[in-house]
Amino acid sequence: MKSLIITLTIFSLSFAQSFAKDTEPENSKAKSPIQGTIGLRSFWMSTSYWEDFKDDYALGQSAYLQLKTKSYKGFSAVGRYTVFGNVWSSDLLERDPVTRNFNRYEVGLFDVLDPSDRFFGKVEELQIRFDSEKFNAVLGRMDINTPFINPQDGRLSPTYVEGLRLKYRPNSKNSFSADVIGRMSPRSTSRWFDIGETIGIYPVGQSEFGMPSKYQGNTKSDFFTVLDWQHKFDQNLQLQVNHTLVDNISSTYLTQVVKDWDLKNSSNKLVTGLQAIVQHGVGEGGNPEPEKRFKNPGDLNMVISARLGIKNPRSILYFNYTRIDGKGRFINPREWGRDPFFTFIPRERNEGYNQVDAFTTYYQRNLPEKGLQLYGFAGLHFLPDPANAELNKYAFPSYAQANLGTKFSPKDWGKGLDFHFILMSKLNLISGEMKPQWIYNKVNMVHVNFIVNYTLQWN
Repeated sequence: MKSLIITLTIFSLSFAQSFAKDTEPENSKAKSPIQGTIGLRSFWMSTSYWEDFKDDYALGQSAYLQLKTKSYKGFSAVGRYTVFGNVWSSDLLERDPVTRNFNRYEVGLFDVLDPSDRFFGKVEELQIRFDSEKFNAVLGRMDINTPFINPQDGRLSPTYVEGLRLKYRPNSKNSFSADVIGRMSPRSTSRWFDIGETIGIYPVGQSEFGMPSKYQGNTKSDFFTVLDWQHKFDQNLQLQVNHTLVDNISSTYLTQVVKDWDLKNSSNKLVTGLQAIVQHGVGEGGNPEPEKRFKNPGDLNMVISARLGIKNPRSILYFNYTRIDGKGRFINPREWGRDPFFTFIPRERNEGYNQVDAFTTYYQRNLPEKGLQLYGFAGLHFLPDPANAELNKYAFPSYAQANLGTKFSPKDWGKGLDFHFILMSKLNLISGEMKPQWIYNKVNMVHVNFIVNYTLQWN
């Protein structure tokens, strides 16, 4: 049965490519009032531990249909429906026998709130939009990509939001945007939620008082807003100022400056970047009862992140550093997106901590003539003592992480196909006795991803 499913998937890809060629219109000027996109994603994921913990694996499949109407006086409509399937996996409902915890990674390919649901679907986009040269507006369900709320597209489908987005570009140097969002469908879920309901879908960690957090289902937050300004001083110098307000929880300010420096008699450019982030609590932190709140309203957190590197059209090399400091934990719902820090490495985050020092490096090699990209991350992340619940929400030890990845988009065959392979490992850095709960789902592991994407468009 497993072989049959895999065979059918490969056949479907081949058939879709043939269909794309056979149905290409002879007259390119005769366009349909509806533009369509079909997308398929096959995702293999596995996690193995060096010690006696539960290993897991999963093969997930998603398929989406997106339809866009032709623009009429700037107005158009977009809809997207996606289906998800668990083709083959280990028992994701079984707890690890040592820690009695559930799997963290593979379950994210499906519905984390109901891993037993092997097939499901949801409406991800349903929007009316207006587009002009300087102004854009979107109302309804849409994607999102901001510093603290973003697609985090590392599973079968990214995060979507419901609300209003306005964007204004008065000239080539400035861009202003505003998002007001009242509902979300986070990655790895099968439905839509009010804002407060989304917080606690993923593992909740421990409260400041050292007990399991109780904010799941107890968080009151009706909306969030994102205000963003991006300014290009010139081709090599860019500024971004961002404010993210989460109703009754937090207010976060980010300023980022990135500058490329031309080097004489060289195609290389020196790259520098600096981020400054300030976050403080708002209202009740999600709940008036301290043991049920998501964030302590008295917190004041500061983050500095810096980058130094060199790049040219064929390669990139970055060295990055981040310091998280201040009072209390730096908090951002993991359901909403990845860290914006320069030190971010896929498959882990530095949210939920204080007193953090992170050092990472990144290398990328581009071979465009072959449709190939090779890359690697390496990092050292020094976190507070995992026994210190006040500063370490997830009881996570200091760790080293390395990722090796390859992206391939065929040039001469397989139009619309792309492949992505990731090999990740994390190693505990603290000495002495380690609790099993500090290892499982966290460190001393090897994690493998293999992703195949296929898209087909027609007009």
